Amino acid sequence: MARDQEITFYSDEQTLRELDELADEQDTTRSTLVFELVREGLRREREGAVSAETRAAERLQDLLDDGLTDMEDTARQMQDLNAKTGVYAVAAFELIKQQHGEAAIREALQTGARRLREEDVDDLASGESDGQGETADQGATAEDDADQDSGGLDFEALREGNQ
Repeated sequence: MARDQEITFYSDEQTLRELDELADEQDTTRSTLVFELVREGLRREREGAVSAETRAAERLQDLLDDGLTDMEDTARQMQDLNAKTGVYAVAAFELIKQQHGEAAIREALQTGARRLREEDVDDLASGESDGQGETADQGATAEDDADQDSGGLDFEALREGNQ
């Protein structure tokens, strides 16, 4: 590489003496020494920039890993809570079915299913369409009718704990 471009800079006497002494120790010229020092400084700057980017990327990855770990912990806790909720629901059902007849149990289950769907519909209640020309509320009503017409729950199996 040809070194044919001149750069002028100003220095104090002390720095100039130090440059001359260092050039003599290395058996080179002041120009070559300054050139090498500038190149080394530029290399360090580039390395510093790359290092900063690497540290930023590592920090970002650490944050993502921490977030993923937190999400996994939360999912596990939700799974445990759902399992416990299910156990309590089954236990309550077992106690209630011992004290009530099949008709009362059927009506209570249908009411519960209908109320859950109604709450879902209320959450979506801006009259949004499901893409088939039917609002979410109309869809829930159709499902309620289908559930009631089909007699979909086997209450005898529920009483025996098979479902």
